[in-house]
Amino acid sequence: MLARKILVPTDLSPEGERALVPIAEFARSAQAAVVLLHVIENPGLPPGAEGTLRANYLPGTTQEIERTQAVLESRRASLRGLEATLEVLVAPSVPHAIADYAAQKGCDLIALSSHGRTGFRRLVLGSVAEAVLRRARVPVLVFPRQE
Repeated sequence: MLARKILVPTDLSPEGERALVPIAEFARSAQAAVVLLHVIENPGLPPGAEGTLRANYLPGTTQEIERTQAVLESRRASLRGLEATLEVLVAPSVPHAIADYAAQKGCDLIALSSHGRTGFRRLVLGSVAEAVLRRARVPVLVFPRQE
């Protein structure tokens, strides 16, 4: 598989960043660029308005964007030698934003971690990885939870 641009979505948790090290190794060997993406969910935004209607942001969203950019910047520093772009989006749906970003920005692969939730927690919290798998138009590589 030829991958020149790899999208790595993260929720900034340790589980959410589990894919980062193996994908960095893969990207180095494939001479691919990496995009680190964090989506801040804001149900007040209408679909398709990602990042454009700041007046509709929930309170604290602007501060969350700034905090997230700082965290992603530290992650980029750990990817020494890789071309890495940082993106923070505000969107009504995290899985939709991930899949749409990959399609719109020409990503060849989405690589993300699964939190491994089951039962009631999965029912309540949903599965971002599963929703991205269903929606994405490019290959999706899911790193399972480590026991």
